[in-house]
Amino acid sequence: MRFLVIDEHPLVREALEGVLRRQFPAAEISAVGSHDEAQESVRRRPADLILTDMMCGAPEDLKALPALVEAAAPGRVVVFGKCAGRAGARRIQATGVHGYVPATSRAELVGAAVGLVLAGGVYFPQVPAQDRRVHDAGRPLVERLSARQREVLRGLQAGQSNKLIARAMGISVATVKLHVQAILRETGARNRTEAVAIAAEQTQDSEL
Repeated sequence: MRFLVIDEHPLVREALEGVLRRQFPAAEISAVGSHDEAQESVRRRPADLILTDMMCGAPEDLKALPALVEAAAPGRVVVFGKCAGRAGARRIQATGVHGYVPATSRAELVGAAVGLVLAGGVYFPQVPAQDRRVHDAGRPLVERLSARQREVLRGLQAGQSNKLIARAMGISVATVKLHVQAILRETGARNRTEAVAIAAEQTQDSEL
């Protein structure tokens, strides 16, 4: 597995590399200082995931993201940002990247978010549920959740704790928390209990 980190500041690059190395010790991790360098790098050798820093959703960075996503395909692209907020996160999501991780996140959560994206999911914690689900209007909940999210939802329905769900699925508690957050966003629920109730209503007789 190969990761590529993009940041113009050497200190930030080293910090992001360190986070990824601790979470993914078997991965090959390299770093560059710009999107142009990154595109040249993935042309020579594809990366499974690109983690790029974005300083407050700068317009020039936003414009560069679609080209980076295209160059990285089928690799995944995650943005690491400092102060995007909800509006900025929506703009970042619209570029086609697969995740946005706030710079205020703990290292454990950064690793879990990257793992979720690598598994085919998306991670946009600051985008309101109603905004995220516009393109999914009319689709059953079972189709909007990934296989792993459905498995976590079954655990919630059984009244299991995050720790029990993590143990049963062979994943970390942090990853379970990410899946729970995704379930809350997709159902529009405020908590786990409400998510289970809403899921039961939305799925009706469908089997998860």
